[in-house]
Amino acid sequence: MKREILADGKFKVVAVSRDGECPALDFLTDQRSYADTRSLLLKMLKEVAERGFGHIPAGWCHEVDKRNGIYEFIKGDLRLFYFKGKNGEIAVCTGGVVKKGQKVNKAAVADAIKWKDEYVAWVKSSEGKERK
Repeated sequence: MKREILADGKFKVVAVSRDGECPALDFLTDQRSYADTRSLLLKMLKEVAERGFGHIPAGWCHEVDKRNGIYEFIKGDLRLFYFKGKNGEIAVCTGGVVKKGQKVNKAAVADAIKWKDEYVAWVKSSEGKERK
């Protein structure tokens, strides 16, 4: 597992990747549709990296799974899922979707939870190696 930096400033916004697979980065760089909105979403991530969550509009983010601490960045129809990270990372992005209706995409949230669980285990194992 690796971290891909999406935005760097006072804080870091990163994406998780494994074996060359990085769903969040793939989602953000997909040029087939919503290219302008994806660009604005990247600008939002840069703003979050510079200022933190305390200084951004409430409408930019929403908690979608309280039990597992999964949130989404919102820009138009696009949703980029993330959880709050450690080690100076303010958000760890896991993937995104185009929202088609009122309901949260449960499959995308389940994927975000899996990525978070794997990331947390990876961070714990990395911290253990650094202490030795």
